[in-house]
Amino acid sequence: MKKYISYILILFLALPFASCQKPNEENVSKMKGMFRAGVDGVESGIEIVPGKSKIVDVRAYADTINGSVSDVYLKMSFKGDPDAVATYNSAHGTSYVACPGSAYEFTSNEVMMPRYCATSTTAKLKISTSGMEDGVTYLLPVTIDKVVGTDNYELSPDPCGFVIITMAYVPPEAGTGTKEDPYNIYTLADLTGMSEKVSDDSKTYFRLQADIDMTGVKWMPLNFAEPYKNYIDFDGNGHTLSNFYCEFANYPSFFGVLYGKCYDLNFTNAVINCETAQACGVIGSYCGTTGIPGECRNVHVEGSVTCTANVRGVGGLFGRIVASTVADSSFKGTVTNTGGATGTGGLAGWLNGTIERCSAEADVTSTANYTGGLVGYDNAKSVIRDCWTAGTVKAPQRAGGILGGIIKEETEVRNCYSTAAVEANFCIGGIAGHCNLDKGSGVLPNTTEAKDVVEKCIAWNDSLTATNDDDSEHYSSGAITGYTSTKSFLTDCVRKPDLIFIECKTQATNVLYDMPNATPSAPMMKADGTGTYNFPYHGKAAPAGSTLSSVAKSLGWKTDVWNFSGDTPTLIPAVSGGGDDNPDLDAGGQLPDFPENELFN
Repeated sequence: MKKYISYILILFLALPFASCQKPNEENVSKMKGMFRAGVDGVESGIEIVPGKSKIVDVRAYADTINGSVSDVYLKMSFKGDPDAVATYNSAHGTSYVACPGSAYEFTSNEVMMPRYCATSTTAKLKISTSGMEDGVTYLLPVTIDKVVGTDNYELSPDPCGFVIITMAYVPPEAGTGTKEDPYNIYTLADLTGMSEKVSDDSKTYFRLQADIDMTGVKWMPLNFAEPYKNYIDFDGNGHTLSNFYCEFANYPSFFGVLYGKCYDLNFTNAVINCETAQACGVIGSYCGTTGIPGECRNVHVEGSVTCTANVRGVGGLFGRIVASTVADSSFKGTVTNTGGATGTGGLAGWLNGTIERCSAEADVTSTANYTGGLVGYDNAKSVIRDCWTAGTVKAPQRAGGILGGIIKEETEVRNCYSTAAVEANFCIGGIAGHCNLDKGSGVLPNTTEAKDVVEKCIAWNDSLTATNDDDSEHYSSGAITGYTSTKSFLTDCVRKPDLIFIECKTQATNVLYDMPNATPSAPMMKADGTGTYNFPYHGKAAPAGSTLSSVAKSLGWKTDVWNFSGDTPTLIPAVSGGGDDNPDLDAGGQLPDFPENELFN
């Protein structure tokens, strides 16, 4: 018995040695594969706008009708085969012209064919109109160029995939999409056809030439897919798009990601319904991102934005503004976020950039914190100047007439006013509810130099109401800012003399009183009364009988920005135009997943 066991052990130990004697045996092909090239999704041909390009998928296929798959792993590449045009024409009775060599290139040209498989991975073929003539139909045959991994193969009797190519006819009045000759949009068909004209390798210019009713169209955003580099310059030319509707799953909005510029455009009765975890707004889910700047000027929207998904960044115009500028624009309507995520605003959910000379006349409601009449919160150093809001703001906490919260260093809010009625459980402000960097629950105001700026702002709110009536301590509310970092620049801010101010139960002793300016070298002091978290900034009360315009004039607001002819200042309408052709590329943020801040509930 022991002898048998010894034999078995010897045999077992010898097996690995024996298996190593022919290391390449399994890589020797015993099955002669037969292959052909194929181009996907072009059965009816493709039409390319002059000056633009399209990318198609190319694969290798095993011809299992005339031959076999291969039993070894292979790598393959492709090439164009102009000699196959004559053969195709003879077989099909056509007279196609060979595609010019300058009109195509493989942007990726190596595929893998796994063992025993009939379909390879995908190569990419870019086709343009270079060297083509109008009215001519071209043919591009694609065949297999090289096979690496075996010599035991052959090409199919029909080895080529074919692409039939024509140049799209562009009427002279339609434009060519350049800065000097933009595509002109006259009809709904022109508008819905924009997506066929954009590409990620060039700038595309559009000009709206008529008011267009979009009733019945479920819009697909123009720039919603990676790498988000469809650069678009959209000149609204003062016209209006009415009855715009979008519920698209990815970045529901007009642009998706605004890379480029949008200006001199109006929307009426615009509706966004967002049910997926994507930032959303009528103009864009994002205005720019890292290295992809956006610019929005003189754009005015009337409508509603509703989000039921758990996503940070819901706003009237944009969900998120990143490294970009929005100027001379407005939103009027409702913004509702019931998804339970922070960052909801009348103009934008969150901001990493500049908003200037803008307004939001909106009812803004959220089931989460950081909710503002203009912006939910700042995601990086930002600037808000010469803006106003009206309407209502409602949230659990951290709610403000301009911002729900200022949570980053050196953010500036200057020359802004709000007449909005703000209501939350606690931590509210006529301008900003929370102004204490990223500090969360149970943390006293930041004692480092946050250097945030709230300057010459006016809290002319209808009312500020903190509704919490439990016995726990909560963040304070303030006429200008609620729970406030002490070492910031809080200067020359004014509140309505008869402002209705209701503090939550535990901070009931926090009543309105005049406060001096504060700077990092002369920090704001803790408010009078009890309460650990009683750090509001109330500014100074305007003289009795003052108007909002008289207060703004006394603060030195610019007369070339504001019209003070009535009791309430209004912004002077912007001069039309596209603004800077080379916007600043500096910025933070990235798409699609931003590193989120710690925003406490």
